[in-house]
Amino acid sequence: MQLSVGTLLMAMIGATAAPQTSTRDGAPSHVDRIAACLEIADNTRRLECFDAAGRALVDATRRREIVMVDKDEVKSTRRSLFGFQLPRIGLFGKGGPDKGDEIDTIEAKITNVSTLGYGKYGFTIEGGARWATTEAWVGSLPPVAGQVMTIRKAALGSYFVKIGKGKGIRAMRTG
Repeated sequence: MQLSVGTLLMAMIGATAAPQTSTRDGAPSHVDRIAACLEIADNTRRLECFDAAGRALVDATRRREIVMVDKDEVKSTRRSLFGFQLPRIGLFGKGGPDKGDEIDTIEAKITNVSTLGYGKYGFTIEGGARWATTEAWVGSLPPVAGQVMTIRKAALGSYFVKIGKGKGIRAMRTG
């Protein structure tokens, strides 16, 4: 699959938060260096600029200072992290996810169920995410491996889980 700069999201990985347009020492970021090359009219100088900027970007990627991911990888990662409260560090774009890209509901097959006592259940869904109900499962049949469960965001960072048209039960992500 061919990926263009326009379809890639870039994340700087390191001990500190990712810079948006320049590095701490004031040097322009790798994307800014490439963008600057676009402004050069002379073909030879523009090619030299692209070669130098491209080499710096490739070297930084190989040193794992920069990791490039496409939108599908970002979406897959957001889905796998659904239910966790993560700090807003701009890892998925400036200022966090776009409202249109935000996930508020997932459906997944239950792969394992355990009884926690007092009518509460723990379960694992495909992909390995573990959830537990925070209130007793009443009013409908309890979860069984193989069923498809809907998990949706609720108010104040809470979540509801339900099977089919059953009643939603409060739950939390545990792993």
